[in-house]
Formats: sequence, C-alpha cells, structure tokens
Amino acid sequence: MRIIGQLTIIATVGFAGTFFAGLLPFPFPGSIMGMLLLFLMMTLRIVKTEHVRESAQFFLTYMAAFFIVPTVTLIEKVGMLDGRSLFHFIWICIASAFLTFLATAASVKLTLRLLHRSSGDKS
Repeated sequence: MRIIGQLTIIATVGFAGTFFAGLLPFPFPGSIMGMLLLFLMMTLRIVKTEHVRESAQFFLTYMAAFFIVPTVTLIEKVGMLDGRSLFHFIWICIASAFLTFLATAASVKLTLRLLHRSSGDKS
C-alpha cells in the first residue's frame, strides 16, 4: 500500500505540472513543470523524501528501460535522414550532450555549495 501512495503522489504532482504548463502563455514541458513542483514541495517540506523514496528509487533503477521504445523508433527512422539532415542530427546530438554535461556539472556544483552552506561548513 505504501508504494501505491508514493506513486499517487508522484503521478498527482506530474499531472499538476502538465496542467500548470498548459496555463502558461508559452510552450513548456509538463513533465519539467511537475519536477519543479515536486522540488518546490520537497524544499518547503510539504512532501518529505520518505513519502516518495521507494518509488523514486525504482524509477532510477529501471530508467534505462524507459528509453528502449524511443531508441528503437529512432533506429527504425534513421534511414529517412539524407546526408545533410543526418549531419545536422549528429551535430545536435553532440551539442545537446555537451550542454547537458555542462548543466549537470553546474547543478551539482551549486547543490554541493548549498549543502556546505546549510551545514555551516565554510570550506
């Protein structure tokens, strides 16, 4: 029963994120809005880590399985790309991977800095 409650919290916040993203005057992914809402709720201690820990751990453990269908679809459709489009596609993949790396590194650095600050460590 505990898992169902955790999944209900995650799904409800995800649906709320999709709803609020639809209200914005510009396109914004509902899943990202849902993650931001969950982050805000956890920061304000409305939702505690224990409320979603097991379900979140499950999703993290099996995250690769969620990418199987899009990857297979991409492999099936790669033949539709001509030489120029394929070059652009590869360039976009490389650039987005690099930007993702930079954003991840910056967010980890910021998180560590905030954790050190909140613990009173001045090093």
